[in-house]
Amino acid sequence: VQCNRRSILRSSENLFLFVSTFAATRRVAWASVEDENSAGTKVGVLRRPYASLDSLLPAIRVKMMIDMSVSKANYLVTASPSSKESSQERIKRELSDLLLNPHKFTQNSPVQDVPKKPAKEYLDSYNRDRQKIPLFQQPGAYLVQGAEIDAWKRLKRQEKQREGVDEIRAALNVYTDNLSFDSSSYALNADKKERSKLIREDRLPDIKNVIASDMGMRYLYRNQVLTAMEETRFELRYQFSKKEEDFDASNLLELLLDAQRAFDRWVIMVPEKDISEALLVVEHEALAFL
Repeated sequence: VQCNRRSILRSSENLFLFVSTFAATRRVAWASVEDENSAGTKVGVLRRPYASLDSLLPAIRVKMMIDMSVSKANYLVTASPSSKESSQERIKRELSDLLLNPHKFTQNSPVQDVPKKPAKEYLDSYNRDRQKIPLFQQPGAYLVQGAEIDAWKRLKRQEKQREGVDEIRAALNVYTDNLSFDSSSYALNADKKERSKLIREDRLPDIKNVIASDMGMRYLYRNQVLTAMEETRFELRYQFSKKEEDFDASNLLELLLDAQRAFDRWVIMVPEKDISEALLVVEHEALAFL
């Protein structure tokens, strides 16, 4: 049965990321708070989360691998019966190279070690929260903070171990690990009435929660890419296990298209200018090997 042949990523991180995305805040915010009296006026300059071009290159290399695989699988599906058998066999070998063999997605990229502590924005947020509670409650708040940071460190170590066996995960993580956020302000995605209410009731999201929400969405989209690619590799291995004349690339193509759509959801959170520049660099890399 087909559903028994399609693997699904099952790990504790998926639940953690799902919960953190919604528990933090349901409003992804960027860099500056909108004026309470105007729905369209922003205070300051809107600055999206930013990472260097080098940190984006691994993810774009993954994109090109997926796009090339889609093209080749589509050829196998649409090729006429009269097409040369040798051409189809060559395409199958190329698909195997693309999907089953290791790549060097993270070459010459700023791969980070496991951080020793959370970002300054998180620590500053904890400090502000403690100052708002009575003095006798602050020792307990320190214990809560320590437990949360220990859990964060443990998850970071686990994530680094997973990168060692999944180079697509490692490639996408290079970008998110190097993201910088504007910790002084953000843009709130809310209409004028709701925004005014949040300000009056002093319920504006804390910058720590804003960043957690943004990162949670990025990890959610990343996991969709990983799931789609794992299913794709499983399907290709299954097709290769069949008789040569029974090889059917139709389901493989659908899975690759799922992976392509999942990647598009992940990359939409990256500034378009950065994507264009990274594509030029990676295309130049590809031409250098021709």
